[in-house]
Amino acid sequence: MFGQRFDLAKPGKSVLVSIPRRKTVEDALLVVQADARRPGARCSDIYFQEVNVTGSWADKAQPGGFHFNSRGARDNKPKWVNFGPVELKVVHCHTGEGQQYLNVYLKNLRRAGFHVGGLLGEDDYTEAATPEAGCQKTMSLSAGPDGQAPHRQGSIAIGY
Repeated sequence: MFGQRFDLAKPGKSVLVSIPRRKTVEDALLVVQADARRPGARCSDIYFQEVNVTGSWADKAQPGGFHFNSRGARDNKPKWVNFGPVELKVVHCHTGEGQQYLNVYLKNLRRAGFHVGGLLGEDDYTEAATPEAGCQKTMSLSAGPDGQAPHRQGSIAIGY
């Protein structure tokens, strides 16, 4: 919603979008919840395996809302679905190694007419984007531009 970019670093269920913000699932217009799992070893990449779309806007588009599973039927041309003023598309993908996963795309969150909660809304995503202890990737910056020694020795960059 604000253009931030981050990688989800913790497996489990996460609310990506909740409209209006801080409403219960039963009272929400739209809730997009994803189950992220790590198929490999500890600290390996995390992928969305299931996505649930619920709320009164979802019920209006399809009674009972929508459920997507990475191992489910493939739609070679996924379509944008309208939920009130918000549009959503879920795409089945796979890595080069064959790991199946889902990508979630949302448009027009600013036009929702309500405060938007969830990791892709106004809620804080810092914890969800912080790798577990021992999983931070570090890089030593021991050489400066053109191979010259940097002005400060021992600088460390942490990438999330």
